[in-house]
Amino acid sequence: MPALSFKFNNPDPLSGHEMDESTQFISSVCWRGQSNTLLAANSTGNIKILEMV
Repeated sequence: MPALSFKFNNPDPLSGHEMDESTQFISSVCWRGQSNTLLAANSTGNIKILEMV
C-alpha cells in the first residue's frame, strides 16, 4: 500500500487533451527529513514540488 500518491497531469502541448499515461513512471523522488515538502519528477521531464499535509 503506497504512503501517498500523486497523478501528474500530462496535457498534449498541441491539443491540450490529456495524453495516455500508461507508459509513464516516476523517475525521481526526493525529500528531506523533518520537512513536509517532496520533489517528484516523472519520465516525461515534469517536475513537481509537493507539500504533504
